Amino acid sequence: MKEIYTVWKKELLDNLRDRRTLLTAVLMPIVLMPVILIGTFKLQEYTIKRAEEKVITIAVDSKQSAPTLISYLESQDKLQLSEVPPDIFESKIDDGSLNIYLGIPETFESDFSAEKPVEIKVYHKSSNVDSSSASQRVMVMLQVFNQQSAAQRLGTKGIPPEALMSIIPTPEDTATTQERGGFFIGFLLPMFLVIFAITGGMYIAIDVSAGEKERKTLEALLFVPVSRFKLVMGKYLAVATTSTVTIILSLGSLYTAFKAFPPSGLLGDEVVIDLSIGAIGIMLLVGIILAIMFAGMLLSVAIFAKSYKEAQNYISPFYLVAIFPIAIVNSIPDFKPTEPLFIVPGVNAVFVVKELLLGVFDVTHILITIGSLLFFAVTAIVIATKIYSKEGILFRD
Repeated sequence: MKEIYTVWKKELLDNLRDRRTLLTAVLMPIVLMPVILIGTFKLQEYTIKRAEEKVITIAVDSKQSAPTLISYLESQDKLQLSEVPPDIFESKIDDGSLNIYLGIPETFESDFSAEKPVEIKVYHKSSNVDSSSASQRVMVMLQVFNQQSAAQRLGTKGIPPEALMSIIPTPEDTATTQERGGFFIGFLLPMFLVIFAITGGMYIAIDVSAGEKERKTLEALLFVPVSRFKLVMGKYLAVATTSTVTIILSLGSLYTAFKAFPPSGLLGDEVVIDLSIGAIGIMLLVGIILAIMFAGMLLSVAIFAKSYKEAQNYISPFYLVAIFPIAIVNSIPDFKPTEPLFIVPGVNAVFVVKELLLGVFDVTHILITIGSLLFFAVTAIVIATKIYSKEGILFRD
């Protein structure tokens, strides 16, 4: 154990002096993860709020063609109405000077007075965010105008408007605030957990393997009277330590950031991220085992390279292979994983973290995930040890 500790301490201290290690293992999880997640939510809130508060620019051919409707529209807040000839409205929508053009027929007022339905075309540009958002707001305004007009017509006939309403649908969300909050961050947090589990130990894994080769220090290290297993374990634990620290810092900083700056508005209520101590503990445990597993894999991949740059070229495809299936399953809405999927390393961690965020505590899924990650972690260590025992791989030309 003393030899393992000595190798671990040496590799860890050497790499802590490297700014790249400090950047990926400490600074990125503390700063980058909260900034990206909180920043994304705040940007969405700002975009929605801006769209709701933006003054809509609407144009018609002639205000005299529909005085009743025009009077209603002009009474609305944050709406600017003007007259534009029909042959140029499309160019004005294209250049952004106009959001909406209403195609009102000349017979509107007579048909409206005769209580005939009148078709009004709402011209907008769906590829333009402002125009598309404005069209939704205008459609709501026209629906309200329609309802008010119908109520007035019924009133003149002595019929209460409620007589036409057989039911009054009232939506009631059964999801708890915790479930809404978990769903809210469940798309990004598990993905970032896997990313930091890999990147946290990536540079130190390269340095203690391919870096040693490039500096011509690996040969001397192998002649030290220490077994290959102890040598690999020392290097492996150094990689696993930085990955584990990265996971702990990233989860801790994100939890603190959400407590301090809770994103609100997108779900109607403030987003609540209130995990139990048990859920936080399991999430940390899964994240740590995930980091330990990737540490062994990174070490096994990097040792094949002869230089730092070559190791980065090897790890890039590994990184993509690890992230790609996670990105796929993470993008499928309401995906219900079966128990065999909790055996797949990396993907299983995403599923468990998502369940914990939603308040689901499935012991079977948790145990399968932990068992699977531990198995692959041990397998990765065994493979790394065997690779370090093969001189042909270590000193290949």
